[in-house]
Amino acid sequence: MLLVAITGGSGAGKTTVAMKIKERFGDRCVVIDMDNYYKDLEPGVDPREFNFDSPKALDLELFEEHLKMLKEGKKVKVPVYNMVTYRREKGIFNEVEPKDLIVVEGLFVIYTAKLRSLFDFKVYVDAPADERLIRRIERDTKERGRSIDSILKQYRKFVAPSFRTFIEPQKYYCDLVLPWGGENKVGLSIIINAIENLLKRGERAES
Repeated sequence: MLLVAITGGSGAGKTTVAMKIKERFGDRCVVIDMDNYYKDLEPGVDPREFNFDSPKALDLELFEEHLKMLKEGKKVKVPVYNMVTYRREKGIFNEVEPKDLIVVEGLFVIYTAKLRSLFDFKVYVDAPADERLIRRIERDTKERGRSIDSILKQYRKFVAPSFRTFIEPQKYYCDLVLPWGGENKVGLSIIINAIENLLKRGERAES
């Protein structure tokens, strides 16, 4: 089994990269979105005044436990987080079974040393700040029903400072930095070739 981390700032293109890899490897691959490990927002807390770009917003312990279980060949029940209600859907899970290739994408996939030690290959998806903001506006207005004003306020107050403090430093723990995400076809081909070689190496070791 190969565990691959895809991290980077909000709007950098992590999901696109993860899905491109999934397209290439098909049924051998499963993608896990770290966003589903957000903690429920406490009652009475205004989501506009909450920092979703802080590692404290996520259940890192459950996330780490699930990754360890998958590496041990056990299936896990990934929670389903609703980005409109800011809570996990009660009683609803996505059951994920171990595959040859597990791609995990999110803001804090390799935030701790323990998490970093679990991954076989780590990619940081990079994009200019203005492009990341544009993508975030497009996503949050279309998919999450948020106003541009609320998005910009949250970006200035939480997203930009958290990127510099928590997210960008993860770049230095990655094996490869991919500028422009899914638009970078040459970079994507390098990543896919690297994954293919690592999978073959693992197969040879098992035989």
